[in-house]
Amino acid sequence: MTAILKWVLTPPPEPERVQPEEVIYRLKDRPPVKVLLAVAGQHSLLVLMLMVYALLAAAALGLGYAETISYVSSSLLILGIGTVLQGLRSRFTPGVPLVSILSPVPLATYVTIVSLHGLGAAMGAVIAANLILMLLVPYLPRLRAYFPPEVIGVVILLLGMELVSSGVSRSVGLNEGTGVSGAQALVAIGTLVGIIAASVWGSMRFRIMAVLIGTVIGSLLSLWLGLFDFQALERLEGQPLLALPWQNISLPMPEFVPMAILPYLIVELFGAMDQVAVSLTIDKLNHKKWRRADMNLVSRSVMTNCFQNMLLGAAGLISGGASSAHVGLAHASGVMSRYVSLMTGAIMMLLAFIPAIATLVVLTPEPVVGGILVYTAAFLIVSGMQLIFSRMLDMKRSFTVGLSIVVGLSLLILPRITEQAPEWSETIVGSALMVGSLCAIGLNLLFRIGIKKTASRELENDHPGAEIAEFLEHHGKIWGAREEVIRRAGLAIGEAMETLQGAELIEGPVTLTVRFDEVDVVCALSYEGRKLDLGQGGQVDLDALLEDEDDSALDAGMMQVSSMMITRLADRVRAFERKGRANLVLQFEH
Repeated sequence: MTAILKWVLTPPPEPERVQPEEVIYRLKDRPPVKVLLAVAGQHSLLVLMLMVYALLAAAALGLGYAETISYVSSSLLILGIGTVLQGLRSRFTPGVPLVSILSPVPLATYVTIVSLHGLGAAMGAVIAANLILMLLVPYLPRLRAYFPPEVIGVVILLLGMELVSSGVSRSVGLNEGTGVSGAQALVAIGTLVGIIAASVWGSMRFRIMAVLIGTVIGSLLSLWLGLFDFQALERLEGQPLLALPWQNISLPMPEFVPMAILPYLIVELFGAMDQVAVSLTIDKLNHKKWRRADMNLVSRSVMTNCFQNMLLGAAGLISGGASSAHVGLAHASGVMSRYVSLMTGAIMMLLAFIPAIATLVVLTPEPVVGGILVYTAAFLIVSGMQLIFSRMLDMKRSFTVGLSIVVGLSLLILPRITEQAPEWSETIVGSALMVGSLCAIGLNLLFRIGIKKTASRELENDHPGAEIAEFLEHHGKIWGAREEVIRRAGLAIGEAMETLQGAELIEGPVTLTVRFDEVDVVCALSYEGRKLDLGQGGQVDLDALLEDEDDSALDAGMMQVSSMMITRLADRVRAFERKGRANLVLQFEH
Protein backbone atom coordinates (compact mmCIF):
# COMPACT_ATOMS: atom_id res chain seq x y z
CA MET A 1 0.00 0.00 0.00
CA THR A 2 2.84 2.37 0.89
CA ALA A 3 4.55 1.60 -2.41
CA ILE A 4 1.37 2.38 -4.37
CA LEU A 5 0.89 5.66 -2.49
CA LYS A 6 4.52 6.59 -3.13
CA TRP A 7 4.07 5.81 -6.84
CA VAL A 8 0.94 7.98 -7.05
CA LEU A 9 2.57 10.91 -5.24
CA THR A 10 5.78 10.74 -7.29
CA PRO A 11 5.39 13.31 -10.06
CA PRO A 12 6.79 12.80 -13.56
CA PRO A 13 10.00 14.69 -14.43
CA GLU A 14 9.33 18.42 -14.76
CA PRO A 15 10.65 19.96 -18.00
CA GLU A 16 13.15 22.77 -17.75
CA ARG A 17 11.50 26.17 -18.15
CA VAL A 18 13.15 29.53 -18.75
CA GLN A 19 11.62 32.03 -16.33
CA PRO A 20 9.90 34.99 -18.07
CA GLU A 21 10.82 38.45 -16.79
CA GLU A 22 7.29 39.24 -15.60
CA VAL A 23 7.05 36.05 -13.51
CA ILE A 24 8.25 36.62 -9.95
CA TYR A 25 7.48 33.14 -8.57
CA ARG A 26 7.55 30.12 -10.89
CA LEU A 27 5.37 27.01 -10.75
CA LYS A 28 7.63 25.20 -8.29
CA ASP A 29 8.58 28.24 -6.16
CA ARG A 30 7.13 28.69 -2.68
CA PRO A 31 6.38 32.40 -2.06
CA PRO A 32 6.60 33.92 1.44
CA VAL A 33 3.50 33.32 3.57
CA LYS A 34 2.42 36.99 3.45
CA VAL A 35 2.61 37.06 -0.36
CA LEU A 36 0.83 33.72 -0.59
CA LEU A 37 -2.02 34.83 1.67
CA ALA A 38 -2.42 38.15 -0.15
CA VAL A 39 -2.59 36.58 -3.61
CA ALA A 40 -4.75 33.64 -2.51
CA GLY A 41 -7.12 36.09 -0.80
CA GLN A 42 -7.60 37.97 -4.10
CA HIS A 43 -8.27 34.69 -5.92
CA SER A 44 -10.80 33.63 -3.27
CA LEU A 45 -12.59 36.98 -3.48
CA LEU A 46 -12.83 36.64 -7.26
CA VAL A 47 -14.28 33.13 -6.83
CA LEU A 48 -17.07 34.56 -4.63
CA MET A 49 -17.90 37.14 -7.29
CA LEU A 50 -18.15 34.42 -9.93
CA MET A 51 -20.50 32.32 -7.77
CA VAL A 52 -23.27 34.11 -9.66
CA TYR A 53 -23.48 30.95 -11.79
CA ALA A 54 -24.39 28.98 -8.65
CA LEU A 55 -27.21 31.47 -8.03
CA LEU A 56 -28.43 31.00 -11.62
CA ALA A 57 -28.37 27.22 -11.29
CA ALA A 58 -30.18 27.29 -7.96
CA ALA A 59 -32.84 29.67 -9.34
CA ALA A 60 -33.31 27.53 -12.46
CA LEU A 61 -33.76 24.44 -10.27
CA GLY A 62 -36.36 26.26 -8.16
CA LEU A 63 -34.42 26.00 -4.88
CA GLY A 64 -35.52 27.90 -1.82
CA TYR A 65 -33.46 30.30 0.27
CA ALA A 66 -31.91 27.72 2.62
CA GLU A 67 -31.29 25.27 -0.22
CA THR A 68 -29.59 27.97 -2.30
CA ILE A 69 -27.20 28.72 0.57
CA SER A 70 -26.33 25.02 0.77
CA TYR A 71 -25.94 24.92 -3.03
CA VAL A 72 -23.41 27.78 -2.93
CA SER A 73 -21.55 26.31 0.08
CA SER A 74 -21.35 22.81 -1.44
CA SER A 75 -20.07 24.29 -4.70
CA LEU A 76 -17.36 26.21 -2.81
CA LEU A 77 -16.27 23.07 -0.96
CA ILE A 78 -15.88 20.83 -4.02
CA LEU A 79 -14.40 23.58 -6.20
CA GLY A 80 -11.91 24.15 -3.37
CA ILE A 81 -10.99 20.45 -3.47
CA GLY A 82 -10.56 20.67 -7.25
CA THR A 83 -8.38 23.78 -6.90
CA VAL A 84 -6.14 22.05 -4.33
CA LEU A 85 -5.77 19.05 -6.64
CA GLN A 86 -4.79 21.35 -9.53
CA GLY A 87 -2.01 22.76 -7.36
CA LEU A 88 -0.84 19.34 -6.13
CA ARG A 89 1.93 17.90 -8.32
CA SER A 90 1.71 14.12 -8.57
CA ARG A 91 1.43 11.39 -11.18
CA PHE A 92 -2.24 12.29 -11.77
CA THR A 93 -2.44 15.99 -10.83
CA PRO A 94 -0.66 18.82 -12.69
CA GLY A 95 0.74 21.20 -10.06
CA VAL A 96 -0.39 24.47 -11.68
CA PRO A 97 -2.01 27.67 -10.33
CA LEU A 98 -5.49 27.02 -11.71
CA VAL A 99 -8.62 27.94 -9.75
CA SER A 100 -11.94 26.18 -10.41
CA ILE A 101 -15.33 27.87 -10.76
CA LEU A 102 -18.75 26.64 -11.85
CA SER A 103 -19.17 26.76 -15.63
CA PRO A 104 -22.14 28.49 -17.31
CA VAL A 105 -21.82 26.22 -20.39
CA PRO A 106 -23.69 23.14 -19.08
CA LEU A 107 -26.33 25.11 -17.15
CA ALA A 108 -29.14 25.00 -19.74
CA THR A 109 -28.53 21.31 -20.50
CA TYR A 110 -28.42 20.44 -16.78
CA VAL A 111 -31.70 22.24 -16.06
CA THR A 112 -33.38 20.59 -19.06
CA ILE A 113 -32.30 17.15 -17.83
CA VAL A 114 -33.64 17.90 -14.33
CA SER A 115 -37.00 19.05 -15.71
CA LEU A 116 -37.41 15.99 -17.97
CA HIS A 117 -35.77 13.15 -16.06
CA GLY A 118 -35.25 14.41 -12.52
CA LEU A 119 -32.24 15.42 -10.42
CA GLY A 120 -31.00 11.82 -10.16
CA ALA A 121 -30.64 11.60 -13.95
CA ALA A 122 -28.77 14.93 -14.00
CA MET A 123 -26.38 13.67 -11.32
CA GLY A 124 -25.80 10.46 -13.27
CA ALA A 125 -25.23 12.43 -16.48
CA VAL A 126 -22.51 14.58 -14.89
CA ILE A 127 -20.78 11.55 -13.34
CA ALA A 128 -20.97 9.35 -16.46
CA ALA A 129 -19.98 12.13 -18.90
CA ASN A 130 -16.85 12.98 -16.91
CA LEU A 131 -15.95 9.32 -16.42
CA ILE A 132 -16.09 8.85 -20.20
CA LEU A 133 -14.01 12.01 -20.64
CA MET A 134 -11.33 10.63 -18.32
CA LEU A 135 -11.01 7.66 -20.69
CA LEU A 136 -10.84 10.03 -23.68
CA VAL A 137 -8.14 12.31 -22.23
CA PRO A 138 -5.23 10.59 -24.08
CA TYR A 139 -7.09 11.15 -27.36
CA LEU A 140 -8.06 14.81 -26.84
CA PRO A 141 -5.36 16.15 -29.23
CA ARG A 142 -6.79 13.94 -32.00
CA LEU A 143 -10.31 15.22 -31.28
CA ARG A 144 -9.26 18.80 -32.02
CA ALA A 145 -10.08 18.28 -35.69
CA TYR A 146 -13.72 17.67 -34.76
CA PHE A 147 -13.86 20.69 -32.45
CA PRO A 148 -12.03 23.41 -34.40
CA PRO A 149 -12.12 27.04 -33.19
CA GLU A 150 -15.06 28.02 -35.39
CA VAL A 151 -17.22 25.26 -33.84
CA ILE A 152 -16.18 26.19 -30.29
CA GLY A 153 -16.71 29.84 -31.24
CA VAL A 154 -20.31 29.10 -32.27
CA VAL A 155 -20.90 27.39 -28.90
CA ILE A 156 -19.49 30.31 -26.90
CA LEU A 157 -21.42 32.85 -28.99
CA LEU A 158 -24.71 30.98 -28.49
CA LEU A 159 -23.97 30.64 -24.78
CA GLY A 160 -23.62 34.41 -24.56
CA MET A 161 -26.90 34.89 -26.42
CA GLU A 162 -28.66 32.49 -24.05
CA LEU A 163 -27.54 34.62 -21.10
CA VAL A 164 -28.98 37.81 -22.63
CA SER A 165 -32.58 37.05 -21.66
CA SER A 166 -31.75 36.16 -18.06
CA GLY A 167 -29.38 39.11 -17.67
CA VAL A 168 -31.73 41.73 -19.12
CA SER A 169 -34.74 40.39 -17.17
CA ARG A 170 -32.87 40.70 -13.88
CA SER A 171 -31.48 44.10 -14.86
CA VAL A 172 -34.89 45.74 -15.40
CA GLY A 173 -37.01 43.85 -12.86
CA LEU A 174 -38.92 41.59 -15.26
CA ASN A 175 -37.54 38.54 -13.51
CA GLU A 176 -39.80 39.26 -10.53
CA GLY A 177 -42.96 39.25 -12.67
CA THR A 178 -43.56 43.01 -12.39
CA GLY A 179 -43.15 45.82 -14.89
CA VAL A 180 -39.90 47.43 -15.91
CA SER A 181 -38.21 49.14 -12.95
CA GLY A 182 -36.16 52.26 -13.67
CA ALA A 183 -34.39 52.00 -10.32
CA GLN A 184 -33.30 48.42 -10.98
CA ALA A 185 -32.17 49.39 -14.49
CA LEU A 186 -30.07 52.19 -12.97
CA VAL A 187 -28.41 49.72 -10.58
CA ALA A 188 -27.66 47.32 -13.43
CA ILE A 189 -26.23 50.16 -15.54
CA GLY A 190 -24.09 51.29 -12.60
CA THR A 191 -22.77 47.74 -12.22
CA LEU A 192 -21.97 47.59 -15.92
CA VAL A 193 -20.31 51.03 -15.90
CA GLY A 194 -18.10 49.95 -12.99
CA ILE A 195 -17.04 46.75 -14.76
CA ILE A 196 -16.42 48.52 -18.07
CA ALA A 197 -14.53 51.45 -16.52
CA ALA A 198 -12.22 49.10 -14.59
CA SER A 199 -11.73 46.88 -17.66
CA VAL A 200 -11.02 49.69 -20.14
CA TRP A 201 -9.22 52.39 -18.15
CA GLY A 202 -7.93 50.52 -15.11
CA SER A 203 -4.52 48.99 -14.53
CA MET A 204 -4.02 45.25 -14.89
CA ARG A 205 -5.05 44.63 -11.28
CA PHE A 206 -8.20 46.74 -11.67
CA ARG A 207 -9.09 44.89 -14.90
CA ILE A 208 -8.80 41.54 -13.15
CA MET A 209 -11.01 42.73 -10.27
CA ALA A 210 -13.51 44.49 -12.59
CA VAL A 211 -16.43 42.24 -11.60
CA LEU A 212 -15.78 42.92 -7.90
CA ILE A 213 -15.64 46.69 -8.53
CA GLY A 214 -18.90 46.59 -10.51
CA THR A 215 -20.56 44.52 -7.76
CA VAL A 216 -19.56 47.03 -5.07
CA ILE A 217 -20.84 49.98 -7.13
CA GLY A 218 -24.12 48.20 -7.91
CA SER A 219 -24.65 47.23 -4.28
CA LEU A 220 -24.03 50.82 -3.11
CA LEU A 221 -26.55 52.06 -5.69
CA SER A 222 -29.06 49.49 -4.42
CA LEU A 223 -28.63 50.86 -0.89
CA TRP A 224 -29.02 54.46 -2.09
CA LEU A 225 -32.16 53.70 -4.13
CA GLY A 226 -33.73 51.63 -1.37
CA LEU A 227 -33.64 48.38 -3.31
CA PHE A 228 -31.58 46.43 -0.80
CA ASP A 229 -33.60 44.02 1.32
CA PHE A 230 -32.47 44.95 4.84
CA GLN A 231 -34.82 42.39 6.34
CA ALA A 232 -32.81 39.71 4.59
CA LEU A 233 -29.79 40.80 6.60
CA GLU A 234 -31.59 39.56 9.70
CA ARG A 235 -31.04 36.06 8.36
CA LEU A 236 -27.32 36.56 8.89
CA GLU A 237 -27.94 36.92 12.63
CA GLY A 238 -29.63 33.54 12.75
CA GLN A 239 -26.81 31.77 10.94
CA PRO A 240 -24.43 29.61 13.01
CA LEU A 241 -20.75 30.42 12.80
CA LEU A 242 -20.00 27.03 11.22
CA ALA A 243 -22.25 24.51 9.48
CA LEU A 244 -22.02 21.60 7.07
CA PRO A 245 -22.33 22.87 3.47
CA TRP A 246 -24.82 20.21 2.36
CA GLN A 247 -27.14 20.25 5.38
CA ASN A 248 -30.23 21.64 3.57
CA ILE A 249 -29.97 19.54 0.40
CA SER A 250 -31.74 16.22 -0.02
CA LEU A 251 -30.24 14.21 -2.89
CA PRO A 252 -31.61 11.16 -4.70
CA MET A 253 -29.47 8.30 -5.95
CA PRO A 254 -27.81 8.99 -9.33
CA GLU A 255 -29.62 7.50 -12.33
CA PHE A 256 -27.86 6.76 -15.61
CA VAL A 257 -30.25 7.71 -18.43
CA PRO A 258 -28.64 7.45 -21.92
CA MET A 259 -30.59 10.41 -23.36
CA ALA A 260 -29.39 12.51 -20.43
CA ILE A 261 -25.77 11.37 -20.61
CA LEU A 262 -25.38 11.97 -24.37
CA PRO A 263 -26.15 15.72 -24.46
CA TYR A 264 -24.19 16.34 -21.27
CA LEU A 265 -21.17 14.49 -22.71
CA ILE A 266 -21.22 16.77 -25.75
CA VAL A 267 -21.31 19.85 -23.50
CA GLU A 268 -18.48 18.47 -21.35
CA LEU A 269 -16.34 17.89 -24.45
CA PHE A 270 -16.43 21.63 -25.06
CA GLY A 271 -15.56 22.16 -21.40
CA ALA A 272 -12.58 19.79 -21.75
CA MET A 273 -11.34 21.76 -24.77
CA ASP A 274 -11.55 24.94 -22.67
CA GLN A 275 -9.60 23.23 -19.88
CA VAL A 276 -6.94 22.28 -22.44
CA ALA A 277 -6.72 25.91 -23.60
CA VAL A 278 -6.38 27.28 -20.05
CA SER A 279 -3.72 24.68 -19.16
CA LEU A 280 -1.76 25.53 -22.30
CA THR A 281 -1.93 29.21 -21.36
CA ILE A 282 -0.40 28.47 -17.95
CA ASP A 283 2.28 26.36 -19.64
CA LYS A 284 3.13 29.21 -22.07
CA LEU A 285 3.17 31.94 -19.42
CA ASN A 286 5.73 30.00 -17.37
CA HIS A 287 8.26 29.39 -20.13
CA LYS A 288 9.98 32.27 -21.92
CA LYS A 289 11.13 30.00 -24.75
CA TRP A 290 7.93 28.00 -25.03
CA ARG A 291 7.78 26.01 -28.26
CA ARG A 292 5.65 22.97 -27.70
CA ALA A 293 2.86 22.16 -25.28
CA ASP A 294 3.55 19.97 -22.26
CA MET A 295 0.72 17.55 -23.07
CA ASN A 296 1.52 15.49 -19.98
CA LEU A 297 0.70 18.51 -17.80
CA VAL A 298 -2.40 19.33 -19.87
CA SER A 299 -3.72 15.76 -19.64
CA ARG A 300 -3.30 15.69 -15.86
CA SER A 301 -5.12 19.01 -15.55
CA VAL A 302 -8.08 17.71 -17.58
CA MET A 303 -8.12 14.46 -15.59
CA THR A 304 -8.18 16.41 -12.33
CA ASN A 305 -11.03 18.57 -13.60
CA CYS A 306 -13.01 15.45 -14.61
CA PHE A 307 -12.57 14.01 -11.11
CA GLN A 308 -13.72 17.30 -9.57
CA ASN A 309 -16.79 17.31 -11.83
CA MET A 310 -17.67 13.78 -10.78
CA LEU A 311 -17.71 15.00 -7.17
CA LEU A 312 -19.88 17.96 -8.22
CA GLY A 313 -22.26 15.58 -9.99
CA ALA A 314 -22.50 13.34 -6.93
CA ALA A 315 -23.44 16.43 -4.89
CA GLY A 316 -26.19 17.40 -7.35
CA LEU A 317 -24.27 20.40 -8.75
CA ILE A 318 -23.40 21.53 -12.27
CA SER A 319 -19.86 20.92 -13.44
CA GLY A 320 -17.02 23.43 -13.39
CA GLY A 321 -13.66 24.20 -14.88
CA ALA A 322 -10.57 26.36 -14.60
CA SER A 323 -11.20 30.10 -14.63
CA SER A 324 -9.36 32.18 -17.24
CA ALA A 325 -9.99 35.28 -15.07
CA HIS A 326 -7.82 33.73 -12.36
CA VAL A 327 -5.09 32.98 -14.90
CA GLY A 328 -5.13 36.68 -15.74
CA LEU A 329 -4.88 37.56 -12.04
CA ALA A 330 -1.91 35.20 -11.61
CA HIS A 331 -0.18 36.76 -14.62
CA ALA A 332 -0.87 40.30 -13.39
CA SER A 333 0.53 39.55 -9.93
CA GLY A 334 3.55 37.68 -11.29
CA VAL A 335 2.88 34.89 -8.78
CA MET A 336 2.50 31.73 -10.88
CA SER A 337 3.37 29.33 -8.07
CA ARG A 338 1.31 26.17 -7.68
CA TYR A 339 1.17 26.92 -3.94
CA VAL A 340 -1.33 29.67 -4.78
CA SER A 341 -3.82 26.99 -5.85
CA LEU A 342 -3.16 25.01 -2.68
CA MET A 343 -3.77 28.06 -0.48
CA THR A 344 -6.75 29.36 -2.51
CA GLY A 345 -8.40 25.93 -2.46
CA ALA A 346 -7.90 25.68 1.30
CA ILE A 347 -9.52 29.12 1.79
CA MET A 348 -12.46 28.13 -0.44
CA MET A 349 -12.99 24.94 1.55
CA LEU A 350 -12.89 26.90 4.82
CA LEU A 351 -15.40 29.48 3.50
CA ALA A 352 -17.74 26.65 2.52
CA PHE A 353 -18.28 25.86 6.23
CA ILE A 354 -19.19 29.49 7.05
CA PRO A 355 -22.90 29.96 6.13
CA ALA A 356 -22.63 33.77 6.39
CA ILE A 357 -20.34 33.80 3.32
CA ALA A 358 -22.83 31.90 1.16
CA THR A 359 -25.63 34.09 2.56
CA LEU A 360 -23.84 37.25 1.42
CA VAL A 361 -23.51 35.76 -2.06
CA VAL A 362 -27.22 34.88 -2.09
CA LEU A 363 -28.11 38.42 -0.95
CA THR A 364 -26.48 40.00 -3.98
CA PRO A 365 -29.21 42.31 -5.39
CA GLU A 366 -31.00 40.99 -8.50
CA PRO A 367 -30.11 43.97 -10.74
CA VAL A 368 -26.44 43.58 -9.78
CA VAL A 369 -26.59 39.93 -10.85
CA GLY A 370 -28.34 41.09 -14.03
CA GLY A 371 -25.60 43.62 -14.79
CA ILE A 372 -22.92 40.96 -14.31
CA LEU A 373 -24.80 38.58 -16.62
CA VAL A 374 -25.16 41.25 -19.32
CA TYR A 375 -21.39 41.85 -19.11
CA THR A 376 -20.74 38.10 -19.24
CA ALA A 377 -23.06 37.70 -22.25
CA ALA A 378 -21.34 40.53 -24.13
CA PHE A 379 -17.90 39.12 -23.31
CA LEU A 380 -18.87 35.61 -24.42
CA ILE A 381 -20.42 36.83 -27.69
CA VAL A 382 -17.29 38.79 -28.61
CA SER A 383 -15.02 35.91 -27.51
CA GLY A 384 -17.02 33.54 -29.71
CA MET A 385 -16.68 35.89 -32.67
CA GLN A 386 -12.92 36.16 -32.12
CA LEU A 387 -12.59 32.37 -32.07
CA ILE A 388 -14.66 32.04 -35.24
CA PHE A 389 -12.50 34.51 -37.13
CA SER A 390 -9.21 33.23 -35.72
CA ARG A 391 -9.12 30.78 -38.62
CA MET A 392 -9.20 31.38 -42.36
CA LEU A 393 -12.80 30.81 -43.50
CA ASP A 394 -13.75 29.35 -46.85
CA MET A 395 -17.33 28.88 -48.10
CA LYS A 396 -17.81 25.58 -46.25
CA ARG A 397 -16.73 26.98 -42.90
CA SER A 398 -18.77 30.13 -43.45
CA PHE A 399 -21.87 27.97 -43.94
CA THR A 400 -20.98 25.92 -40.86
CA VAL A 401 -20.85 29.05 -38.71
CA GLY A 402 -23.79 30.89 -40.28
CA LEU A 403 -26.26 28.01 -40.38
CA SER A 404 -25.41 26.86 -36.85
CA ILE A 405 -26.02 30.35 -35.44
CA VAL A 406 -29.30 30.65 -37.38
CA VAL A 407 -30.49 27.28 -36.03
CA GLY A 408 -29.56 28.18 -32.45
CA LEU A 409 -31.14 31.64 -32.67
CA SER A 410 -34.31 30.15 -34.13
CA LEU A 411 -34.90 28.20 -30.92
CA LEU A 412 -34.12 31.25 -28.78
CA ILE A 413 -36.52 33.49 -30.73
CA LEU A 414 -39.19 30.87 -31.50
CA PRO A 415 -39.09 28.26 -28.70
CA ARG A 416 -42.49 26.86 -29.82
CA ILE A 417 -40.72 25.22 -32.79
CA THR A 418 -39.87 22.23 -30.58
CA GLU A 419 -43.36 21.68 -29.13
CA GLN A 420 -44.02 18.73 -31.47
CA ALA A 421 -40.60 17.14 -30.94
CA PRO A 422 -40.55 13.49 -29.76
CA GLU A 423 -40.34 13.07 -26.01
CA TRP A 424 -37.03 11.20 -26.18
CA SER A 425 -35.38 14.16 -27.95
CA GLU A 426 -36.51 16.90 -25.57
CA THR A 427 -33.22 16.86 -23.68
CA ILE A 428 -31.45 17.93 -26.86
CA VAL A 429 -33.97 20.12 -28.71
CA GLY A 430 -34.93 21.91 -25.48
CA SER A 431 -31.63 23.81 -25.54
CA ALA A 432 -30.71 26.29 -28.28
CA LEU A 433 -27.07 25.89 -27.26
CA MET A 434 -27.23 22.10 -27.67
CA VAL A 435 -29.00 22.21 -31.06
CA GLY A 436 -26.67 24.91 -32.41
CA SER A 437 -23.62 23.00 -31.14
CA LEU A 438 -24.75 19.73 -32.72
CA CYS A 439 -25.46 21.57 -35.97
CA ALA A 440 -21.94 23.05 -35.96
CA ILE A 441 -20.34 19.66 -35.20
CA GLY A 442 -22.44 17.90 -37.86
CA LEU A 443 -21.74 20.47 -40.58
CA ASN A 444 -18.04 20.44 -39.74
CA LEU A 445 -17.97 16.65 -40.16
CA LEU A 446 -20.01 16.83 -43.37
CA PHE A 447 -17.81 19.46 -45.00
CA ARG A 448 -14.65 17.55 -44.03
CA ILE A 449 -15.64 14.77 -46.46
CA GLY A 450 -13.37 14.86 -49.47
CA ILE A 451 -10.90 17.33 -47.99
CA LYS A 452 -7.33 16.10 -48.31
CA LYS A 453 -5.05 17.12 -45.50
CA THR A 454 -2.03 16.88 -47.80
CA ALA A 455 -1.43 18.91 -50.95
CA SER A 456 1.49 18.97 -53.40
CA ARG A 457 2.56 21.27 -56.19
CA GLU A 458 5.54 21.47 -58.50
CA LEU A 459 6.90 25.01 -58.42
CA GLU A 460 7.19 26.35 -61.95
CA ASN A 461 8.59 29.89 -61.63
CA ASP A 462 12.20 30.88 -60.99
CA HIS A 463 10.97 33.27 -58.27
CA PRO A 464 7.97 31.38 -56.87
CA GLY A 465 7.20 33.60 -53.85
CA ALA A 466 3.74 34.66 -55.10
CA GLU A 467 3.00 31.12 -56.30
CA ILE A 468 3.85 29.67 -52.87
CA ALA A 469 1.76 32.29 -51.03
CA GLU A 470 -1.28 31.66 -53.28
CA PHE A 471 -0.97 27.88 -52.88
CA LEU A 472 -0.74 28.07 -49.09
CA GLU A 473 -3.56 30.60 -48.76
CA HIS A 474 -5.89 28.47 -50.92
CA HIS A 475 -5.35 25.31 -48.88
CA GLY A 476 -5.22 27.23 -45.59
CA LYS A 477 -8.80 28.36 -46.18
CA ILE A 478 -9.91 24.83 -47.07
CA TRP A 479 -8.31 23.40 -43.94
CA GLY A 480 -9.28 26.31 -41.67
CA ALA A 481 -5.71 27.02 -40.65
CA ARG A 482 -4.74 30.15 -38.73
CA GLU A 483 -3.86 33.01 -41.05
CA GLU A 484 -0.79 34.00 -39.04
CA VAL A 485 0.70 30.49 -39.31
CA ILE A 486 0.04 30.29 -43.07
CA ARG A 487 1.58 33.72 -43.62
CA ARG A 488 4.68 32.75 -41.63
CA ALA A 489 4.97 29.49 -43.55
CA GLY A 490 4.81 31.40 -46.85
CA LEU A 491 7.61 33.73 -45.78
CA ALA A 492 9.80 30.85 -44.59
CA ILE A 493 9.33 28.73 -47.72
CA GLY A 494 9.90 31.74 -49.98
CA GLU A 495 13.13 32.54 -48.12
CA ALA A 496 14.15 28.87 -48.33
CA MET A 497 13.63 28.82 -52.11
CA GLU A 498 15.68 32.02 -52.55
CA THR A 499 18.44 30.49 -50.41
CA LEU A 500 18.48 27.19 -52.32
CA GLN A 501 18.55 28.96 -55.69
CA GLY A 502 21.17 31.46 -54.58
CA ALA A 503 23.45 28.67 -53.36
CA GLU A 504 22.84 26.74 -56.63
CA LEU A 505 21.81 23.63 -54.70
CA ILE A 506 18.83 22.85 -56.97
CA GLU A 507 19.42 20.76 -60.10
CA GLY A 508 15.83 20.03 -61.17
CA PRO A 509 12.13 20.73 -60.48
CA VAL A 510 11.10 21.50 -56.89
CA THR A 511 7.99 19.91 -55.34
CA LEU A 512 6.27 21.63 -52.43
CA THR A 513 4.17 19.33 -50.20
CA VAL A 514 2.07 20.73 -47.36
CA ARG A 515 0.38 18.68 -44.63
CA PHE A 516 -2.01 19.89 -41.91
CA ASP A 517 -3.27 17.90 -38.89
CA GLU A 518 -4.77 20.62 -36.64
CA VAL A 519 -1.61 20.52 -34.53
CA ASP A 520 1.10 21.34 -37.07
CA VAL A 521 1.52 22.72 -40.58
CA VAL A 522 4.38 20.79 -42.20
CA CYS A 523 5.89 22.07 -45.47
CA ALA A 524 8.44 20.00 -47.39
CA LEU A 525 10.56 21.03 -50.38
CA SER A 526 11.86 18.07 -52.38
CA TYR A 527 14.30 18.46 -55.29
CA GLU A 528 17.23 16.94 -57.13
CA GLY A 529 20.45 18.41 -55.83
CA ARG A 530 22.29 18.95 -52.56
CA LYS A 531 20.74 19.54 -49.16
CA LEU A 532 20.90 22.93 -47.42
CA ASP A 533 23.49 23.20 -44.65
CA LEU A 534 21.65 24.43 -41.54
CA GLY A 535 24.56 23.90 -39.17
CA GLN A 536 25.81 27.46 -39.39
CA GLY A 537 24.78 29.70 -36.54
CA GLY A 538 25.76 32.65 -34.47
CA GLN A 539 25.65 36.36 -35.16
CA VAL A 540 26.71 37.77 -38.51
CA ASP A 541 28.76 40.99 -38.72
CA LEU A 542 27.28 42.48 -41.91
CA ASP A 543 29.44 45.63 -41.77
CA ALA A 544 32.63 43.57 -41.76
CA LEU A 545 31.37 41.40 -44.61
CA LEU A 546 30.51 44.43 -46.74
CA GLU A 547 33.98 45.90 -46.20
CA ASP A 548 35.62 42.57 -47.07
CA GLU A 549 36.63 42.34 -50.72
CA ASP A 550 36.24 38.56 -50.72
CA ASP A 551 32.89 37.86 -52.46
CA SER A 552 32.85 34.28 -51.24
CA ALA A 553 32.86 35.45 -47.59
CA LEU A 554 29.93 37.76 -48.34
CA ASP A 555 28.01 34.92 -50.00
CA ALA A 556 28.69 32.64 -47.04
CA GLY A 557 27.55 35.35 -44.64
CA MET A 558 24.33 35.93 -46.53
CA MET A 559 23.70 32.17 -46.55
CA GLN A 560 24.12 32.22 -42.79
CA VAL A 561 21.61 35.09 -42.48
CA SER A 562 19.09 33.24 -44.68
CA SER A 563 19.48 30.02 -42.69
CA MET A 564 18.96 31.95 -39.46
CA MET A 565 15.78 33.58 -40.85
CA ILE A 566 14.38 30.20 -41.90
CA THR A 567 15.01 28.63 -38.48
CA ARG A 568 13.49 31.65 -36.73
CA LEU A 569 10.33 31.65 -38.86
CA ALA A 570 9.74 27.89 -38.53
CA ASP A 571 9.40 26.00 -35.24
CA ARG A 572 11.43 23.06 -36.55
CA VAL A 573 13.62 22.68 -39.62
CA ARG A 574 15.24 19.53 -41.03
CA ALA A 575 17.42 19.09 -44.11
CA PHE A 576 18.32 15.61 -45.35
CA GLU A 577 18.85 13.47 -48.46
CA ARG A 578 16.78 10.39 -49.27
CA LYS A 579 16.59 8.22 -52.40
CA GLY A 580 18.75 10.57 -54.44
CA ARG A 581 16.67 13.67 -53.59
CA ALA A 582 17.34 16.50 -51.17
CA ASN A 583 14.59 17.51 -48.73
CA LEU A 584 13.98 20.57 -46.60
CA VAL A 585 11.14 20.16 -44.08
CA LEU A 586 9.73 23.12 -42.16
CA GLN A 587 7.29 22.53 -39.30
CA PHE A 588 5.01 25.24 -37.87
CA GLU A 589 3.05 24.70 -34.66
CA HIS A 590 -0.62 25.55 -35.11
